[in-house]
Amino acid sequence: MEKAFRLPLELIAPDVVIEELHTPDGKDLVSLGLRVLELSGQQVLLVLDLAERYARPSRQDLFALVLAKEIKAVLLTGDGSLREAAEREGVQVHGTIWLLDLMVEHDIIDRQERVASLKLMIESGSRLPCEEIKARLIMGRNRQ
Repeated sequence: MEKAFRLPLELIAPDVVIEELHTPDGKDLVSLGLRVLELSGQQVLLVLDLAERYARPSRQDLFALVLAKEIKAVLLTGDGSLREAAEREGVQVHGTIWLLDLMVEHDIIDRQERVASLKLMIESGSRLPCEEIKARLIMGRNRQ
C-alpha cells in the first residue's frame, strides 16, 4: 500500500470515505500522504442528486465521484457500479491494475511484484478483469 504513495500523484479522498475505512485504517493512509478533503454543502447536494440517479454505488462512493468530478481528478475504484456511474458522468476512472501498471512504469515495483500482487488479489476474491490479468501474468513471466 505504501508504495502507491511513491507515485508522482496526489492521492485524495473525501473525509467521509476516510472515516469509514478500517482495513487499511484511514489514519494510516493519511500518515502515508493521503490528502483528505471535505465536500461543500453544494457538493453534498450533488451527491444526493447522484444517489437518485445511481442506486448501486454507496453514498460514500458517490462522495468520491463528486470530489473527482469537481476537482477534475481520476477516480480510482474497483467497484463496477461506481465505475459505470463515473463513466456516465464523464469522470476518468481507473482501477487497481492501472495503479500497479503505474508503479511498474515508475520503477516502484517490478513485474514480478505486480504478478504477486495480482495473484494475492485474486486469491482474496477480487473480481479483476480476466483478460487484463492474463496479460500482466504473461508479462511477468516474459521478463523484458
